[in-house]
Amino acid sequence: MRKMAGLVALILGASMFVACEKEKKHTVNNIIVPPREVVTPDTIIHQMNGVESSDQAEWLGSVYHVDTRRYTSDSLSYITNNGRRYRNNIINVVIRRKDGSVFFERKFTKSAFENLLDKDYYEKNVLLGLVYNGIDNDRLVLLGSVGNPDILTEEFVPFNVYITRMGEVSIEKAILNVPENDSTEVDLNEGV
Repeated sequence: MRKMAGLVALILGASMFVACEKEKKHTVNNIIVPPREVVTPDTIIHQMNGVESSDQAEWLGSVYHVDTRRYTSDSLSYITNNGRRYRNNIINVVIRRKDGSVFFERKFTKSAFENLLDKDYYEKNVLLGLVYNGIDNDRLVLLGSVGNPDILTEEFVPFNVYITRMGEVSIEKAILNVPENDSTEVDLNEGV
């Protein structure tokens, strides 16, 4: 029994010594120094998800199908925004006639909007989206946006992309009309 009590006392003493040893902190001249926090740089090149949309438009007396698809490409340069690197996007627009033949097809990149943006904004943002938005004076209208690729932000510049009956393209900055008393949020990234 004495041997057992001695063994228990030895184990308790050893565990207290180990427990006390773990609670020690680094000290320099009796000043407690917290451990250094190691900051690792973000070396990943991020990319936005691919998105597809399909719409139907009654235009020029017929029905047209407007399909858009956003994807990233390794061939495009990347941008740096708030210390994070992002790939640029490509948006492929295909407009088909009622019989399925292709009326219009073009791959849009951010460079299509370069002359409408200041240099700093252009360099730090990506092409976010391009979707069908209606008809205006016999032109088919797509609503596009260039902005911050971080999904937690809502920073973007909207554009109207006009396509004529001859397949010619013109682009201008858009003004979004949201009534002052309207509490709904506009999200151009949704479905884009």
